[in-house]
Amino acid sequence: MAQKKTYWDMQKSFWKTPPGVVIWFTALLAIMAGGMLALNFLGSPYPVIEFFDAEPEFLAPGQSSVLSWSVVGASLVEIDQDIGPVALEGSRSVSPSEDTIYRLVAVNGSRNRSVELKVSVS
Repeated sequence: MAQKKTYWDMQKSFWKTPPGVVIWFTALLAIMAGGMLALNFLGSPYPVIEFFDAEPEFLAPGQSSVLSWSVVGASLVEIDQDIGPVALEGSRSVSPSEDTIYRLVAVNGSRNRSVELKVSVS
C-alpha cells in the first residue's frame, strides 16, 4: 500500500516538475530584472554636488574670496568665469572686480547638475 504524502511532501515534489522549474526560473528572472531597474533608478547616475561655497561672499574692491566645492559621481567638474575644469574636491582663490556669479557644473555622461554662487563686491 502506498504511503500517503503530506501537504509539504507534495509541495516539495511540485518544484521538481517542469511547471515548478518554470515558475522558479521566471521568479528568479523577475527578481534580477527588478534589481537591475532599481540600480538604474535608485543608483543615481546624476552627480551629486555636496557643496559649493565662497568665503567671504561679500568683498571690498581688491579683496579675494576662496571658492570651495565637493562633488561625488562626476566624470567632469567645471567652473565658469575662466576657471575651467577642476578636481572633484578643491578650492580656488578669486578676486572679482565686480559682482560675479560663478557656476559649477558636474557632468556624468549625458547627465549633469549645476549650482550658482554669487560673490558680491561693494
